Amino acid sequence: MHSPNRLAILATLNRVQHVAFADLRESLNLTAPELSRQIAILEKEGMVEVAKLRVKRVAVTHVRLSDTGRERFASYLADLHAIVDG
Repeated sequence: MHSPNRLAILATLNRVQHVAFADLRESLNLTAPELSRQIAILEKEGMVEVAKLRVKRVAVTHVRLSDTGRERFASYLADLHAIVDG
């Protein structure tokens, strides 16, 4: 989770229900292969879920935080706040 790219992905997903892969790639300014690699790592850790959704007859890859991912990210943020706030 400590990778800057993975943190950016988690922070973005924490603010939304789900996001299209292409929109996430664009907002984070990552290449498709790099985002795919980071998403695969997060998915393997149980942090995110990936699904194909139909949008106007086209399958679009969407990514969302899993319940576990949301809990772990909230805990991570709380730990950071505790360190910063002393």
